[in-house]
Amino acid sequence: MRIAFHAPRASHLEPGLSGDKVYVDRLLAGLGERNHQVRIVSRVNVRDFWRGRIPARRLLTEAILVHRTMKRFSPDAWLVYEACVKNPDLFGWWQHPKQYVLINTDAGTGEELPWRWRRLLAFAHRRSLARADEVAAWRPKIADHLLSIGVPQERLSILPLAVKAWDRMPSREEARRRLGLPQGVPIILCVSRLTGTRHDGRPSKTEWVLKLLGGLALAALPPDVVFVLVGDGPGRQRVEEKVAKLKLHGKVRLVGSVAHDNVVWFYAACDLYAFSALTDRMFISILEAQASGRPVLTMHTRSAELTVDAGRTGLLAKDLEEFQAHLSALAFDRARCESMGKGGPEYIAKFHSIETRVRQIEDLLLGRK
Repeated sequence: MRIAFHAPRASHLEPGLSGDKVYVDRLLAGLGERNHQVRIVSRVNVRDFWRGRIPARRLLTEAILVHRTMKRFSPDAWLVYEACVKNPDLFGWWQHPKQYVLINTDAGTGEELPWRWRRLLAFAHRRSLARADEVAAWRPKIADHLLSIGVPQERLSILPLAVKAWDRMPSREEARRRLGLPQGVPIILCVSRLTGTRHDGRPSKTEWVLKLLGGLALAALPPDVVFVLVGDGPGRQRVEEKVAKLKLHGKVRLVGSVAHDNVVWFYAACDLYAFSALTDRMFISILEAQASGRPVLTMHTRSAELTVDAGRTGLLAKDLEEFQAHLSALAFDRARCESMGKGGPEYIAKFHSIETRVRQIEDLLLGRK
């Protein structure tokens, strides 16, 4: 099948550590492995337009180029990744592709858009949703929103993010030797970018990490426990200040940014993956930890229900107090961590592997949902 692939937020096509960049890279590779011919439609970032970094005539020129290229390519299907009001598909829906599929779709309000472009981009996204043969949201809350604005139930799916199994999973002992971590102690891991303050007022990932550090300080934990945080960003100073304030220097190791291919060593080294996310979202790291045979602890949300086999591959906490209780219980019971972790690879392979997700997307593209 010839597939035209479009990511309106073109930064997702660049190498990087964010979940979207990793997922898009794996998705394109997975489609190629199934012998589909995939061509990227455009590398122009719609955000650069409404932020004033490129002029409107640049988009017009790009639209003409895309139309010519796609006419020669003659795709069997057009696949759009993460279209929303802020990042609408400006190139695909009006070309009437044979099969038009939106994945990781959002509705959104576009409140942060400049007023002069808001109506135009919102119109483009509405037309894209109306034209789509299939629409896949990546979490339940977004699916609810899409239904509320008129996307028919029969054309709507929920397809969470997915991960690729590591080529080789090191032993815990090998990983700890490589990373200089002690062998005989419980190790708790968290992988997160330390993002800056959000413009919409919602808590950032840095604030989630700060809550997690607070939980570490309050929970009853083994005296020799080590908490490893992988990730970097504008919020690092706040994290360092929190570690100092809570007197956690002996327990916390801030690793900084790590290339994605090397994160496997940290999953292998830990006993438990913990992330007290305060928003109903899905995270690649939660899936990767289970794929690595490590139990996960996170908050009980609708997204977590879809991506954690609660009680078997991890625990979901209804609030921060219960999160602390679970953290303490698992940190003191490494045998339970080992037992729970064993179910993770099978669960991920069946429901959340990139191979599974590519087959599901393939079905949408072939119109056999």
